Order: sequence, then structure tokens, then C-alpha cells
Amino acid sequence: MVTLHPVTDLRSLLELEAVKPDAFLGASPRLGWHRIYGGQVVAQALMAASRTIDSGQLPHSLHAYFIRAGDERQPVLYEVERVRDGRSFSTRQVVAYQEGGAILNLIASFHAPEQGADVQSIAMPPADPPESGELWGSDLFFEHRVLGRWREPQAGARGWMRALDDLGDDPILHACAFAYLSDEDALGAALTPHPLSFEWERMMAASLDHAIWFHRPLRADDWLLFDLAGYGVADSRGLATVQVFDRSGVHVASIAQEALGRERTL
Repeated sequence: MVTLHPVTDLRSLLELEAVKPDAFLGASPRLGWHRIYGGQVVAQALMAASRTIDSGQLPHSLHAYFIRAGDERQPVLYEVERVRDGRSFSTRQVVAYQEGGAILNLIASFHAPEQGADVQSIAMPPADPPESGELWGSDLFFEHRVLGRWREPQAGARGWMRALDDLGDDPILHACAFAYLSDEDALGAALTPHPLSFEWERMMAASLDHAIWFHRPLRADDWLLFDLAGYGVADSRGLATVQVFDRSGVHVASIAQEALGRERTL
């Protein structure tokens, strides 16, 4: 039987235990939430996939479906399928399991860094420095400073985030830590156009699927600006996209998430 280490910070959260070839166990912090924060499962699944890549390739995109809520009191088993290994690109599928079945299905693609054109055609929006934003308290392993949330003229939000840990220089660790951060505000932005947004006690909400594209190298332990936009709701579902910039205005990543929002009936 594998004894899992306690999770006390983001580094320990991303340290998975190998239990058999291409299968890993991840532990959760005991936050008293009972449910597992979705970004944790995405980050650990990406780390599990990365543990099977031997070619120096780095994650460039992932697409995940949240299947059901995880339980923070149980370990999570990540089983990796090696879909393809190529010289430039490799693909991995990861299914995360707990008692009762799968809780997440993720597919990730890895790319060998290449020399080529680097053209940025999007500008970072005007934003106050992170030191001036409102600090939002959290039990999670990152710092979050919110600059604003709004409904008009288009639903959106903007804020800075960074991991609390010093993550060193491992690009895989930074990518997985970024995946952990990436789930924080997207659901709220997706459901902001809903008539019950900002009245969360009246709404049952859940993340349905989640995607990340890594455009350029990033450091998750330095401030990153998250610029979010919501596009309306229909059929109880809303969509948000997020453009992410580093302090110097470099566009480092994009995120998309679909969320479920229903009025509570009880």
C-alpha cells in the first residue's frame, strides 16, 4: 500500500506517487471543503501525463472534462494512456479516478520547443499593478488580487495571480502550477451574464470542461494578469475565455471554460 505524503504547499500537491507503470496517486490538502478544487485535478493530471514524457517536450495544450466532484478525503488515481509519441508532438490521455468511478478526463499535447516566428497581436489591457489590487483570501496555494468584475458592456473580470511557492526553473512544474491557478475565476466569468450571478447561494454552479493553451514560457510564481470575458448563458451553460499576460505584457497563455448554472430548487 502506498502511503501518501501530507499536502502542505503547491510543490507537495504536485508530487505524485507512482503505483504502477503510467499510473500515479495524488493527495489533497484537507481544506474542509469535502470537494476537490477543480484546478488541483487538472494540475495533477497534467503532471501525471508529463511524468510519461521522456523527450524534453513541454505541454502546449490540454482539454479536460470534469465528470463528477472529487472527494478531498480520498486519494486520486491518475491512469495515463500513451496515445502517441512523435519527434515534435506527443499526446497523452489521463483519467482521474476515485471510489465510484472517473472524476476527470484530460487529454494533453506536448511539443518540442522550436525556433520560429514569434508575433504577438494582442495587447495586455490597462491594469493597475498587482500590489494595488484587492487581496482575496483563499485556502488554496496562490495569491489572488482582484482588479474588478463587471457585467456591462460585456461580462468580464480582471486580476493578478501567482503561486505562493518558489517553483525554481522547471518549466513542467510551472505549467502544472499554472493549470492549478487557471480554474480560479473562469466559472464566475462564464456565469456573470446569468440573472442570478453574484447571488451564488441561489445558484447551483459547476465547471463542465476546461482548456488551456500555453503560448510562451511562463513563471507561475510571478504575477500573471488574467483578463476574463463571459459570452452569455443558454441551456444552463455559460462560456468564459481568459487571456493571460506576464508583468511585461507578454501573452503567455489562453484559457476557456464552460460552466453549468442552474437556479436552486430547494
